[in-house]
Amino acid sequence: MKKKYNIALVPKSCGEEVVKISQQLSGIADKYQLGDKSLPHVTLCQFEAEEKEIDTMWENVCNTLQEHSLELEFKDFSCITFNNVFWVSIMPDKRSLLDKMHQTVANTVKANVNKYYDPHMTIISTKDNKYQEKAAKITKLYSTISDTFILSVGECDPIGQLTKLLHKCEVKNGMTHRM
Repeated sequence: MKKKYNIALVPKSCGEEVVKISQQLSGIADKYQLGDKSLPHVTLCQFEAEEKEIDTMWENVCNTLQEHSLELEFKDFSCITFNNVFWVSIMPDKRSLLDKMHQTVANTVKANVNKYYDPHMTIISTKDNKYQEKAAKITKLYSTISDTFILSVGECDPIGQLTKLLHKCEVKNGMTHRM
């Protein structure tokens, strides 16, 4: 039976800080909210696979990608709408590099590539149509988050929340190693 997986970049140390931002918006959050069951991440590629295929796919991705960690800075918020669901995210720099990583990973795992890849870190989803106004109270107080983001693979739920890490590269003395 196939499951949904996500190859993503996860923060080395700012995860709790991002979860706190999400929790400040819990009053309007719907199904997607960072916390115990949703890990902060920047998706490179979501795909479906058999569980027995993941270790080989992970090894192939690690061997194909040159970057296993990346310094990212998140300065701006994004508020967008898809199918009457509103999304609040923070937007990273190095978007062209993230796009190249997305293409490489998608080709490696043979996933259907979305023509429009939009690198971001989702904070919440909501059905509250006044979400921008309510989120503005939080976004006005926001200061830029910067961190090292580590290449990882994990399980995700139907709406794209990264729910469980399976493999993650480890950074030691500035060098990234597979785990």
